[in-house]
Amino acid sequence: MYQSLPLDQIRQKIDGLDNQIHDLLLERADLIMAISEEKKKAGIQIVQPAREARMIRRLMTRHRGPLPEETIVRIWRELVSSVSLLQTGLSVAVYVPSEVPEYWDMARDYFGSVLPMQRASSTSETLDLVRSGNVTFAVIPFPDKGLSDPCWNGLIQDIEHEKGLAVIQRLPYGQKENYNYDRHPALVVAQSKFGESGDDCSLCYLVNEQARTKEEIISILKESGVTEFDLYGDGVLIIISIPEYFEGTSKKIVDLRDKMFSIGIRIGLLGGYPSPLSYKEYRK
Repeated sequence: MYQSLPLDQIRQKIDGLDNQIHDLLLERADLIMAISEEKKKAGIQIVQPAREARMIRRLMTRHRGPLPEETIVRIWRELVSSVSLLQTGLSVAVYVPSEVPEYWDMARDYFGSVLPMQRASSTSETLDLVRSGNVTFAVIPFPDKGLSDPCWNGLIQDIEHEKGLAVIQRLPYGQKENYNYDRHPALVVAQSKFGESGDDCSLCYLVNEQARTKEEIISILKESGVTEFDLYGDGVLIIISIPEYFEGTSKKIVDLRDKMFSIGIRIGLLGGYPSPLSYKEYRK
């Protein structure tokens, strides 16, 4: 067999790097577990999509060379899931309609290969599993234009009765050209809070019992400084996707509540998610 000294030297160097990478992974896992313990003591939620998004964006800005950006994201998602999520007993329920089997793959891509996942027969069952504490995360379809799924009414009732549920993430986590999953995005719901990552999208709901027109609603949004948005639904229930971070006490959402209330509409926050990565944006 042909032996190449330069090739053998390169392989030896790779073996050495593999050992170093493994040692660093072990050290990182120990640090993550220490952080998880401190979070438990302080009553801080384990899952923090905003911090994870900031971490991934930081890595993307320093990335270079032939290794695809998607690979870096997948590696770090595995690290997050296999240590802090798995070791703290978290799990996932996914609604996978027959016409969109991709939801399972999107959930697995985000939550990693080791976190326990189960299928649910409907969006309502998926959310019920979170409400009961049987699972930690529910993966459900993004709202369609007609809001035909009754689960949104139940989720809004939970939020208005302060049950603690909120949307915290959107799937797929990254967007790229020819990525078919983007046609059928999903949302992650948990008994958690949506935090600010620096580049976010908020989901608000409107309860339009006075049958106000879409034109009236859009006018108030623009008066309140909300110039970019997508509306879902045109009946009593409407969901609005807004590409900025809102929290319950922020001036803009308070102003919106006052203006909407003046025409008989209730408005609240469903949560939100860090804006999905655009790999093309980071590609050098």
